[in-house]
Amino acid sequence: MTTLRQPPSTAVAGYLQRADAQIGQGRPESALAELDLAYLVAPDDAGVRYRRGKALALLGRFDAAVAELDAAIDLDAGNGDAWLQRGLAHLALERWGEADVDCSRALEVDASLSAAAWQGRGQARYRLGEYDDAVADFTAALSWSPDDAASFYGRGLAWREAGRIADAIADFTAAIALNDRYTVAYVARGKAYAVVGDLMAARADWAVAAQMLHQSH
Repeated sequence: MTTLRQPPSTAVAGYLQRADAQIGQGRPESALAELDLAYLVAPDDAGVRYRRGKALALLGRFDAAVAELDAAIDLDAGNGDAWLQRGLAHLALERWGEADVDCSRALEVDASLSAAAWQGRGQARYRLGEYDDAVADFTAALSWSPDDAASFYGRGLAWREAGRIADAIADFTAAIALNDRYTVAYVARGKAYAVVGDLMAARADWAVAAQMLHQSH
């Protein structure tokens, strides 16, 4: 049951505004410091708990993020991004079924989250071995965000596992066209070329990937 909360006090609103600015500037540690102060003032405020979960996820503290997002959703189940952020945290923790459920709920609650939620659910369903459903989800994500290299890459993986190698190669190629430093896409396309016996193309892709990995160290 969703519990409706009063608007945050002026003090809490200030903490939230500063935290949002810090997150927008890529400074989740600073955002969390603001949110810790907000939590002391209003521990049962859904916005505080949601933002704490988001900041913790950005810091890679996914178990803690899930706990905060659990609380945020209990307080306000109408926040679609809280469902999405919890789904993405579950993905990071390799909890594929939970990620599927949460991304599905995000799509029901807030249509504006479609690209990220479709992609997140596509990743979960790929990991669950539901390759046709994963293809459908990545395709939906691309309908909202047609220049998203990650969705082309994810759909390529699902196509490859479904045995649609030509489609997989086309999607890996699209991902690389959008991001020519996409190392894993070169590796994946090389594997797809190897499946169809084009070893020259496979070796070329793997050589590019190896060079990129060498340059990153």
